[in-house]
Amino acid sequence: MAKAKRARAHVARLDLTPAQAAVLDGHAHIARALWNLLHEYFTFRQGRFPSPKECDAAIRQARHEIDWMGQLPAQAAQAVLKTYRQAWENFFNPGHPAKRPTFKSRLRSRMAVDVPQARDLQISRINRRWGAVNLPKIGRVKFRWTKDLPGLTKGGPPGRITGARLVKQAHG
Repeated sequence: MAKAKRARAHVARLDLTPAQAAVLDGHAHIARALWNLLHEYFTFRQGRFPSPKECDAAIRQARHEIDWMGQLPAQAAQAVLKTYRQAWENFFNPGHPAKRPTFKSRLRSRMAVDVPQARDLQISRINRRWGAVNLPKIGRVKFRWTKDLPGLTKGGPPGRITGARLVKQAHG
């Protein structure tokens, strides 16, 4: 019998400098704009939905032609595509309550950026209360170490870290 994949979330508050916070805000806005471009690409195309290969080619072309789009890490752009395609799959699944994907508003959408590859993170513990993580195109960021992380702490939970989602919340 195959072992089921268990997803666990760990929430940690990042200790960002104002410059790092500005760059992350920019990445989140670019990810939202990319979602909207993908939605336009899917919606106004006649006939069928584009394949993942066609979408990937369109994202690569947009990253080369639109200079501010290139500021978002390529892996984060691919994660936006994956999330967008999953939103459509959930919509077409009759057993899933998901609504049709729509454009994301600048004011009402949750600002978030994905870091899907754990090798880019390089998490280390500084002391008992603080840890540090490397974020692509941001640099080294301290975070509050509140509980053991899988694969990093001796005697901690089994498993490994596969990626991260950075979400901006009202309290930081």
